[in-house]
Amino acid sequence: LERISAVLQGTHDNYEIDLMRALIGASAVATGVEPDGPFKVSHRVIADHLRAASFLVADGVLPSNEGRGYVARRIMR
Repeated sequence: LERISAVLQGTHDNYEIDLMRALIGASAVATGVEPDGPFKVSHRVIADHLRAASFLVADGVLPSNEGRGYVARRIMR
């Protein structure tokens, strides 16, 4: 999804697509830290975890102690 979006939006960086920029922007607002400053990588990790968690929840995976639920729980932490 991200690679196709990056090609269509003319960027070589998956984190520069509109979906990820919105998540990074929300992370920056919530933390009060510039999105492209020294904590750029931290914002990218948060955005990637939010994306992964939303896909897991949309797939019907709920946090639990085993299997895919364990992965969801760890990502949300």
